[in-house]
Amino acid sequence: MKEKKLLILLHGYGANGMDLMPIGDYVKNAIKKFELDYFAPDAFEVCDSNPSGFQWFKLSPDREYSYNGEVEKVSTKVLSDIIIQETQNRQIRISDVILCGFSQGGMVALSTSLTIKEKPLATICLSGLLVDNIHPIGEMQPNILVMHGEEDDVLSIDFYHKTKQQLDDYGIEYQAKSYPNLGHSISQEELDDLIIFLDNL
Repeated sequence: MKEKKLLILLHGYGANGMDLMPIGDYVKNAIKKFELDYFAPDAFEVCDSNPSGFQWFKLSPDREYSYNGEVEKVSTKVLSDIIIQETQNRQIRISDVILCGFSQGGMVALSTSLTIKEKPLATICLSGLLVDNIHPIGEMQPNILVMHGEEDDVLSIDFYHKTKQQLDDYGIEYQAKSYPNLGHSISQEELDDLIIFLDNL
């Protein structure tokens, strides 16, 4: 009998959980290694610039991304209201969770995983970044995968390189891949690589 795992998908700024449901469905059907369920919640706040969507935290006017009080609060709430809630509902452990976020959701996924004591199985950041001034908790960090389009015009490829440098500076192991001709979106090639990553956990 295959082990049960839960993929939690965190959407980008101004979007909602429904946007990532097709991704969850695709990954669930493609994974061979374990029995996968997925959950794509809406962020906790209505988006400032798109009232029909949601945001995990407000964007600063200068677009500086740091581990401030707001990001810390969101990370804590993602742990308590989403990760713990969903693992208890399904009677699984936090170490059975794969936390995957796109754009702002990717920032939240990394911020949450690196600052909680009990680690998820894996953390995936798609077209996102690692915020500045974060202090990772625990010597063992989860399996981290960072993926980014080289033609991203929302969060430029510079953020991808900076994130890798930050992880290197912290001594955190990770896998990373950038994609030529990909903008601020998720490609089929990316999904295929993501599935290979998960099947190799």
